[in-house]
Amino acid sequence: MVAFRKLFPVFAGLALSSISVFAQTNNNNPLTCQANTGVPPVVRAEGFTELTGDIVITCFGGQPTTAAGAPNYILANIQVFLNTQITSRLAGDGATSDALLMVDEPGVPRVTGAATPFCVSPSAASNTLTSAACNPAVAGNTYQPNTYNVFRGARPLITNENTLVWQGVPIVPPGSNAVRIVRITNIRANATTYPALVNGLPSQLIAYISVTPQGTLPIENPQQVVGYTQQGLVFDTRNCQNSGGRGGGITSVFQCRSINNDRFNTPTSGTLPSNSSSGDTVIGLRYREGFQTAFKINILPGQDMSLPGQVFNAESGFVNPATGTAGRADSGTRLAARFSNVPSNVRLFAGTMQNAASSAGTTAQLVATDANGALVSNTVSGAITGNITINCLATAVSTPGIEIALTSGSGLAVWEITGADPSINETLVFNLGVAYVANANAGQPGLGTAQVTGSFAPFYTTSNAGLATSGLVVPRFSPSNASAQSLFTTNICQTNLLFPFVTNQAGFDTGIAISNTSQDPFSTGNLNSGRITMNYYGSLPNNAPLTTTSERTDRDVPAGATLTMVLSSGGGFGLKGNPNMQGYIFAQCDFLFAHGFAFITDGPIGQARVAEGYLALVIDGVATDSSVRGNTLGESRGH
Repeated sequence: MVAFRKLFPVFAGLALSSISVFAQTNNNNPLTCQANTGVPPVVRAEGFTELTGDIVITCFGGQPTTAAGAPNYILANIQVFLNTQITSRLAGDGATSDALLMVDEPGVPRVTGAATPFCVSPSAASNTLTSAACNPAVAGNTYQPNTYNVFRGARPLITNENTLVWQGVPIVPPGSNAVRIVRITNIRANATTYPALVNGLPSQLIAYISVTPQGTLPIENPQQVVGYTQQGLVFDTRNCQNSGGRGGGITSVFQCRSINNDRFNTPTSGTLPSNSSSGDTVIGLRYREGFQTAFKINILPGQDMSLPGQVFNAESGFVNPATGTAGRADSGTRLAARFSNVPSNVRLFAGTMQNAASSAGTTAQLVATDANGALVSNTVSGAITGNITINCLATAVSTPGIEIALTSGSGLAVWEITGADPSINETLVFNLGVAYVANANAGQPGLGTAQVTGSFAPFYTTSNAGLATSGLVVPRFSPSNASAQSLFTTNICQTNLLFPFVTNQAGFDTGIAISNTSQDPFSTGNLNSGRITMNYYGSLPNNAPLTTTSERTDRDVPAGATLTMVLSSGGGFGLKGNPNMQGYIFAQCDFLFAHGFAFITDGPIGQARVAEGYLALVIDGVATDSSVRGNTLGESRGH
């Protein structure tokens, strides 16, 4: 809401029209001005167009009239320099700025006399003109008469990205019994040029005020801090209820196991997780404020009738019909999720609004944008309506959702802040669902690690993003300090079995059995088939090298089936064996839940003198997919 703390000194200053606090005895006292910025705001270090604090120049003393009794106009060229680029929006001429200079606080109620009317100079060339229609001299009013009192800044003729000038501004010294207030507002700054913290302290945005001709307005303390930079956003991925670690149960998925295949086949209706999926397959994208006022809506109710000195926690600044579109932002703060390296044949679904794990009263809406996350609009007219429902099972609370368009594994989702509380550090969490249909034999979905980068939006990397322009939107941000995070990994469906000793020498032979145990009574959705590759390591008699080092089944081993073979002569599924070898075997099974058994004997059953059997070792370790049976792949062994 509006804060009036900066307005109180204005009222007090205007009250001096009837009470002098400077103890001046006559109008021969020299004109003296003091600059201040009150309490400078904290600005986002990621922002190219951060609103700085107002600069208020309070003048008293001097001679208000000439010897003939006419107003004693002084024409001052007032220039402001920043220690970074000034990025207030420019008009189509490429020179006139949204930054405003106002004299005598137009529109602010006075203790005595009428409020100063808004009288906006149409151009820099008109600043010095006087007009009886502007602020007419009326008995009892102490505002400056017969001049424009609202002026738009301009770039100097010799372009300097760090400065604005207001040329030929008429100022009438207030004399002993009044004050003249000059306010500069709507200055935006490129805060990305300074780190958020240096030695634990925020960097400062500093303004330097200069007035020519020399001595026109003698200003004490012309150097002012107008902002402190601080990181505005912290992004990470979590489970959707915002408790515990990242990933919602699907940090690792398998190529042979479908996830939400109903939504993959019908992405424009239904619910996710779908009935065919087990477990919660929803990830939480979490955005947290770096400080309490980092999230802002576009413009607050009543802000479009701004008065000098009012402070709003919004992306828009001083906005008033008298000054046209000056100070108005194009959108509220936007939060972007940029997806990359998403495996082929995977669909992503994003919630169109925040979920229940977000801060109470903090709201956001998924919007349609361009590639930079921008939509030039004064309202959230690009709001997207969800056509599916995304459930966070842990909280039993759902949000509408919609599929994210992906091109070559990349996509973008952008939410605009529609409600924010400047008194607390806020958190927004958005649901993200994943869907694909398993077809491991066709290599689908693709293998790899999907990534997501969270940042403010709109974001730009172009060289002019940190400069004043007429074409780019406000606000805008740099994505350079945002890094990609792992979202989930699709893994090949494979079980690796080690048979540590096999032999077909000295009268011995080895029988091998490998079962595809994905058919079981414990879970659903695990059925998958695949081929087996037998990798042979060892030697022939007299240490001769093996003639066969690898062979592969000629067809899939179905779920529930068992492959059997004898080392000397081969066996099922087209395997030929490896006669006369001795050593060990790695069996790579292109399905989950393979188990193996080996039996070594020196003769047929019933005639053998020596026989020994053992279980093959499963060397894949512990699974990261919590929906996998028992959360462990058999007799796990490191290797």
